[in-house]
Amino acid sequence: MMLRPDARSNWQVCDVPRSCTTRPGLPNIARWSGYPSFDSGHAQNPRWIEANCQSTFFLSRTDLRLLEQYEEEFGELVVRFLKIVFLSTLSAETDISVREAVGFRMAQRYLEAFEPFAAASKALSSRQARRNLLAALWEDGRGFSSDNLRCMRALVPHLDRALRLQIRLISADVRADQVSGAFDRLTLGVIFLDRSGLPLWLNRRAQEIIGRSSSLQLSSTGLTAHRQPDAQSLRELVRGALVDGTQDVLAISRDADDLRPLLLVAVPLKPTSTQPTSEGIAYGVVFISDPDQADSPTVESLRRAFKLTNREAQMAIAVAHGQGLQAAADMMGVALTTARTQLQQAFAKTGTRHQAELAALVHRTLTQVRSN
Repeated sequence: MMLRPDARSNWQVCDVPRSCTTRPGLPNIARWSGYPSFDSGHAQNPRWIEANCQSTFFLSRTDLRLLEQYEEEFGELVVRFLKIVFLSTLSAETDISVREAVGFRMAQRYLEAFEPFAAASKALSSRQARRNLLAALWEDGRGFSSDNLRCMRALVPHLDRALRLQIRLISADVRADQVSGAFDRLTLGVIFLDRSGLPLWLNRRAQEIIGRSSSLQLSSTGLTAHRQPDAQSLRELVRGALVDGTQDVLAISRDADDLRPLLLVAVPLKPTSTQPTSEGIAYGVVFISDPDQADSPTVESLRRAFKLTNREAQMAIAVAHGQGLQAAADMMGVALTTARTQLQQAFAKTGTRHQAELAALVHRTLTQVRSN
């Protein structure tokens, strides 16, 4: 006899086609403690059954009854255990090739027993799906001994809790990556501080500012300034946020006379955990602004925001940079009268009346988000 899935994915007894090579049957219930002993030639060629029998293998009528009995007693346990193993493997930080191999094998052979497809849900019951899974496991030589089943029954609740915790941690990591990615798009430097004032995390702009400037540094004691008076003021700023819960502003002078001071704002945070031993929790944040590194909106962003033409947006940005009308006209390669007309049109579309008002609007428009 031979077992073959019919259109409803049920295993049926059918005649053995001549193209199939005879192979030993699966073990009966008395031999559940061992694996099916397929002959060595077939065991070394996993594609034999696919090539010669179109996904069929031999089961006697007695074996079918034993499969039904096995499924009734252990089917739910085996499915639950394998689901935990598969999900744990797929979500683990292992080689991607391992995850792909497990995922492909699961989808190819066992997925239907876990979650029947919607189109087949009416035709395939959960019990039939489990029975198909067990038959596939037996065909693959992956039976479970009595000791295996006892261990599985004892371990499944604990493994289930461990998997749920693993998934929660992965979800938390994903959310943290999303938040840090959003902070990296800001034009402000952002530094999160722990309870003692040590930096927990810096966004990309903060790293750039500290990397460019010798006036502001990171040391083993936390954020500090090159000049002693500024360093003292910075310690007081951070202490005020972390200990006193106050918000304040500090200007850090720079060595180059032609550069404006860095502006720091320290803000207290209310952590969700109040445990004294909590690690990795931010109790404050320092925002850093570099006035000489102010980002301007792109021509495209202004054009979309106020329905300006490219030329009008270019004129608005030139005005925001402090250029006079003649200088802007020369830069754009247009006549002064054309530049004046474009400026008037920019006034009308943005609801402004003076160059200073237009410049202020440009500096407030999408300048908090990096364009690169």
